[in-house]
Amino acid sequence: MTPGLLKITVIVALVAVAVVLVLLAVRRTRSEPRRLSNGVLIGLAALSTGEALSALGAPGTSMISALAVLIVVLGPLLVVVLAVLLIMNGVQMIKRESRSLGNLLSLLLGIGLLGLGALPVVVLALGGGARGLAVTVGIGLVAAYAGFALVNFLVYAQIYRRLVRGAPADWLVVLGSGLGADGRVPPLLASRVRTGLAEAARRRVRVVVMSGGRGSDEVVAEGEAMAALAVEHGADPSRVLVEGRSTDTEENLRFTRELLASTPLPAPLPAPLATLAPARPAPLGTPLPGTRPPVEPSAATGSGGLPGPGLIVTSNYHAMRAAVLARKLGIDAQAVGSPTAGYYWPSAVLREFVALLAEHPWWHLTAALLVGIPVPALVFALS
Repeated sequence: MTPGLLKITVIVALVAVAVVLVLLAVRRTRSEPRRLSNGVLIGLAALSTGEALSALGAPGTSMISALAVLIVVLGPLLVVVLAVLLIMNGVQMIKRESRSLGNLLSLLLGIGLLGLGALPVVVLALGGGARGLAVTVGIGLVAAYAGFALVNFLVYAQIYRRLVRGAPADWLVVLGSGLGADGRVPPLLASRVRTGLAEAARRRVRVVVMSGGRGSDEVVAEGEAMAALAVEHGADPSRVLVEGRSTDTEENLRFTRELLASTPLPAPLPAPLATLAPARPAPLGTPLPGTRPPVEPSAATGSGGLPGPGLIVTSNYHAMRAAVLARKLGIDAQAVGSPTAGYYWPSAVLREFVALLAEHPWWHLTAALLVGIPVPALVFALS
């Protein structure tokens, strides 16, 4: 085969792979956006498309390649900067929140990144030789796999947020997240209620469920406190239901499904709830002004005895996992997130990422071993 023919064959193969991956990613994402594996396909499609365009000599690809090289060269510095930022965030979390393991994740990750960066230097200083460096490379590859999984989670969560922006809903559930010591709704939960009422108005849902049980240190069930706050700020009491038994996200969804399947629901609204909102200013009752157009209500029938497709409202860091869990439970519902304080987001999103990894521990452990073992095994076999 001549060099020219070989080059043409490689270009055709790259273009074919890119086209297949793009079509597969689009089809899977459109048919079921609640799959995290969609993010992997989208990433592979983007990489293969970039390679194909580069092989074809498309304008602008040289700049993209130079940017990629720059990122690789500056990688160690970027890791150190990220580690310092995570540690600073962890210290802030300690000052402003409880010292639980979940709230310490950003601090622990920052320290871990610095330790990983220092590991090769320590191994060489201790005379670890080729075997020691091989083990270090293996550990680095496992960390790279975890980093890839985290980036995939973060990027696809943003893609998912845009995909479901216009999804119709017949019912809506706001997930609880804990009350204050005096039974009041804290800011994080109030943000969920505010977003829930705004989305209920925009999508003309038939009913809103406030879901959350009563913790051992709480004077009232979260669902009851959330419903009282919503009604106080203008929500129609006949369209607000309370689910007050749940203790976690899975129970939120299961018990909400049971409640909706057993409760006669009011007729669909002829117009958005915004037209029925009180004239007085109401920070929790008024939909967010002019941000998104109304969504037409769905005429479809939902699964599992539900009246139709639904919408789950939670905090922005939790929306992706709530959507994944709804799919696992066979509930036809998408998820949207409410704003969260900036300092709280890094540890919260890391906690969600760890929880998603725990959903398939053996799969991720096997993948990490397949990535991390070959290099050390080869060096040990040859030395």
